[in-house]
Amino acid sequence: MKHFIYFSIAFLFLSITIRAQSVEDARKLYSEGKYAEALPLYEKWSVTKKLPEAYYSLGNMYYSMYEFEKSVAAYTKYTAQLTKEKKSTDSIMPLIQRSERAARMLSRCENIQIIDSVIVDKANFLNAYLLSSESGRLENKDGHVIYENPLKDKRFFAGKKGEDSYRLFSEIKLQNTWSERKELNLTSDSIGNEDYPFVLPDGLTLYYASNGPNSIGGYDLFITRYNLNNDTYLASNQMGMPFNSIANDYMLAIDELNNTGYFATDRFQPEDKVVVYTFIPNEEIVPIETEDAGELISRAKIVSIQDSWKPDVNYAEYLKQVRNAIRNEQTKTARDFFFPINDQVVYYTLKDFKKDAARQAFLKSKELEKTIHSLENELDGLRLEYAQASDAKKERMQSGILSKEERLYTLLNQYKQAEITARNAEMRTKN
Repeated sequence: MKHFIYFSIAFLFLSITIRAQSVEDARKLYSEGKYAEALPLYEKWSVTKKLPEAYYSLGNMYYSMYEFEKSVAAYTKYTAQLTKEKKSTDSIMPLIQRSERAARMLSRCENIQIIDSVIVDKANFLNAYLLSSESGRLENKDGHVIYENPLKDKRFFAGKKGEDSYRLFSEIKLQNTWSERKELNLTSDSIGNEDYPFVLPDGLTLYYASNGPNSIGGYDLFITRYNLNNDTYLASNQMGMPFNSIANDYMLAIDELNNTGYFATDRFQPEDKVVVYTFIPNEEIVPIETEDAGELISRAKIVSIQDSWKPDVNYAEYLKQVRNAIRNEQTKTARDFFFPINDQVVYYTLKDFKKDAARQAFLKSKELEKTIHSLENELDGLRLEYAQASDAKKERMQSGILSKEERLYTLLNQYKQAEITARNAEMRTKN
């Protein structure tokens, strides 16, 4: 009997020693980010409830592994523990909400074709963006991106507001001088930063990145659209996966001419590196259809770009054509515009004109073109507002819309006539 008691005490002491050592090992693995090894230990002790912080650590580990619903469950159990101990749960509720947002984004992961990826230094990552001149220009200045539109008369950039945050601003070029910066009227969080702007050629659609409270990990990508009628932007939409991740994701740019897009992310990368993905934009969002949770997570993380490819498509050739088109454009003689005089002659700069009258008529056509573009955008906004307005408001808006449409018709005729005048004057010179 005495031997049995001694054996039981020794076994108990050994079990406690092993458990203590195992707990310490688990915490060490967790602190080192070795979640695959730490996870089963924490799962075990969360069941036996002998490791108080187990649920919190499990929530973090599940989140890092894209098992967001499990992350919500673990955080919720930790919240229950804190409530039972009459402790504050304020720091845990944002984590639960973040996991819930990520879970929704994962379930709607977009089926995009990612055709290339390149790892580059974070300091000069814009070198990986091959954009046509029709897409505008990107510049990295002091760690922040400046976007300049194709006409080179408007630019967007991040500027400091207050001491600790950055907001997006725009400037307009007037007679070779940039106007005073103007903050974009975005519906954004007061906490966090906005940066990495890009505007589509329509002049209305804006992509940018923000690391505010709604982010699921560092910077997230957002999209919004400018409303010409009240000089504001529509409520920003957070883009889904795989564009966004639990890491930093930013600088989405789309080259509509070559049907390619780019975005940068530091997922799976050391601190001074980022990976820039090249993708084929969808005309509308198409979610991935699969019942395999592992496949969905893999696509969301972009574990392999080949997983996004369609059969019988030569992506290498597609990418080659895009790069050749950009390089050919970059190696051509500087061209300010494309203006055919006749079937054999095309002008690219003002110096090409031989007669001043032709040059002045052409410049008039370019000014009319800008006015027409601005008026068309304004009408697009008014028509959108009209479609959503009440009957009474529609009646008030009708005359204004009709008046602008008549002005647009007049401007289009003046524009066509100015081009004809320019061509005729120059051809008389050549004859």
